[in-house]
Amino acid sequence: MNSLVKKIDENISAMIQISMLNLIKLGLKYGIFNKLTIKRHYADILGSSPIRNKPLLKSLLDTYVEVGILEKGINEIKMKNFSYTMTLNRGSVQHMLPSWVPIFEEIYKMVDYAFISPEHPKILMDFDKDADFWDMRLSLEFNSNYRKLIVSIGKLKDEMRVLDLGCGSVSPIEIGKFLGPNGEYVGVDFSPGIMSIAKQRIQNLGFDWVTLKEIDIRVIKPKTKYDVVIMSFILEYIDNIQKVMKNAMEALEEKGKLIIVEPFRENYPNIEAWEFFERLTREFVEFPKKSSIIESLEDDGYTYRIQEVGKSILMIEKL
Repeated sequence: MNSLVKKIDENISAMIQISMLNLIKLGLKYGIFNKLTIKRHYADILGSSPIRNKPLLKSLLDTYVEVGILEKGINEIKMKNFSYTMTLNRGSVQHMLPSWVPIFEEIYKMVDYAFISPEHPKILMDFDKDADFWDMRLSLEFNSNYRKLIVSIGKLKDEMRVLDLGCGSVSPIEIGKFLGPNGEYVGVDFSPGIMSIAKQRIQNLGFDWVTLKEIDIRVIKPKTKYDVVIMSFILEYIDNIQKVMKNAMEALEEKGKLIIVEPFRENYPNIEAWEFFERLTREFVEFPKKSSIIESLEDDGYTYRIQEVGKSILMIEKL
């Protein structure tokens, strides 16, 4: 299991570092840094840039402030002296799962089209319209590795009952297969396009213990109790984490486990660089803080035991 944990954490770090490099590349490519060697008003930069999508340009400028490339005054910004080093060593490189790199490269290219229009047809980040692209992302070796970790941490096996919130198109197979034929896997996702792919696969495999429900997890109120509840790479699309956490905890049996997989922002410097590109998906909010999850548990008065697995996984046992 330690090797899987290392793979998840090291690949997330690499995703952020490469996103940072591409963020810097945008500033050079579009002449943004040239204009900010002296202090300027936001409006001057937004008005003089050839980039048509001004909200996205504003988001880029704000991201440069967050990662320390620009400094911000009252409605003014200026470039700082900065340097950036991407660190690779033999220890980290041996854990790399390279199949995510071309997918990220496609997303970086999409920003050029998004600068023209947020509705440009070559932006492939809509969950429904671009369900096939999302299925490619969810099928990556990186994703399969964190699903293996979920199975290991949750000790998933036949006869258990599992609720997967934001299940996507692949988890119903890769996680659901461990629970049959006498257990139950319930996958919930709000995207009709992604769920259509998942349902076809489940039907083809004959996994009759797998149930898929097209519901927004922000409004779901499970009436059944489960041994394990899963939330993997879903909280970044939620603006009210406390509500979703409460629903997840209420769905657990006593001694049940909630397993959360996320690049918790306290653990990953410059995560804002990755977030800039993920905002091409309109539902994206931000990657969650580990502290926000713990605060939500405390505010709702739950008794629990929490275990951190590496930098990207929390296992919360309901007591």
